[in-house]
Amino acid sequence: MAILTEENYVSKAENVIKRVKDKFAQSEKERRNKENDKLTISKIRNLLSLTSAMYDELQTKEFDDLLDRKNYLIVQLAYQSGREIAVKVFVEEAELILALKECDTKEKMIRYCRYMEALVAYFKYYGGKD
Repeated sequence: MAILTEENYVSKAENVIKRVKDKFAQSEKERRNKENDKLTISKIRNLLSLTSAMYDELQTKEFDDLLDRKNYLIVQLAYQSGREIAVKVFVEEAELILALKECDTKEKMIRYCRYMEALVAYFKYYGGKD
């Protein structure tokens, strides 16, 4: 259930970060601290940078002109998830791909970009580090 609304996207972001941090805290010892298995602010900010570019373009272009960029973002989320376990857990828990696929208007895409910003903000707020 990835539908993002004006009312829920901030609280959803906070809850996602809490769940992700709990998952990583519980299994940190089992994973022997491998770098690939750590969720860091840098990894999340890399995903944010992709959405920030989209957000900037949404200010000057029509949504229909950015469908290819949206599809590219979906591919990048899948690729980054395949490269790193921590990113995959984050992307799945936050339902980033599903939420992006549901963006069929400019307003929904802007909300998605703000959701990504909220995820980064709460990750940092709850002690996320590199």
